Amino acid sequence: MTDASAHSKAEVLEDLVSKEGVGSTVQFRAGQTIIQEGDLSNQVLMLREGTAKVMTRNADGTEIVLGLREKPEIIGEQAALNGTPRSASVIALTDVTALAISAEDFRALVGKQPEAAAAVLGIVTARLREADRGRVELATHTVAQRVAARLVALASQIGVVDEAAGVVRLPLSQQDLAGWAGASREAIVRTLRLLRDEGVVTTERRQIIIHDLEALRTKATD
Repeated sequence: MTDASAHSKAEVLEDLVSKEGVGSTVQFRAGQTIIQEGDLSNQVLMLREGTAKVMTRNADGTEIVLGLREKPEIIGEQAALNGTPRSASVIALTDVTALAISAEDFRALVGKQPEAAAAVLGIVTARLREADRGRVELATHTVAQRVAARLVALASQIGVVDEAAGVVRLPLSQQDLAGWAGASREAIVRTLRLLRDEGVVTTERRQIIIHDLEALRTKATD
C-alpha cells in the first residue's frame, strides 16, 4: 500500500481487530493461492508478514496484476461485506502469515465500531484511487515508462538490497512484470533488452536485478 493515509487506516483497523480478539493465524507458502477469483467469501485476511499480489485474467488468459498487499493490509473485505464472489485472486509472493477473520465477525466489528467502518472506507477509497491512477497510466504512458515506474515501485516494496553488489534484486519473472505493467510479454522482452543494453538492469531466472534505480526514475517520467 503506497497511500500513507490508507496505511494509517489499516493500522487503526489492525488495532481494533486485536482488541476484539477475533481471528486465527494462517500461513501460506510463496506461490500459493490465498484467494481464488470467483469463490464465495467466508473470511477476511489481515496480513501479518509477507507480501501478496492481487491479480485477475483478461479474456485471453493474460494475467493482470492489480496491486500488492502487505502488513497490515486486509484482503477480501468487499466480498465479505457484500456477500459476493471474490472479484480477484490473491497469490503469495513471499511466505505469508495472516489473521483469518470470519466474515460474520468482520461484519459485526464494522457494524458496531464506527472507527472500523471509517478505516475500511478509507482503505477501499485508496484502492479506488490506485485503480484510477493505473487506468490513467495505461492511457497516457508508454510501455517503457510503465515498466520503469513499476520497477521503481517494486524495488521499494519487495526489492532485496544487495549492498555488496550495489543492486536491488526483485523476485519477479518477465511474465510477472508484464502483468504489473499492463503490457504483452513481447513488449516487456523488448523493453528489458534495451534496459540491459544500457546497464540499468540485468535478468536471471525469475529475477530482475536493478543496477541503476535513478535511471529508472528518470525513464518513468521521460
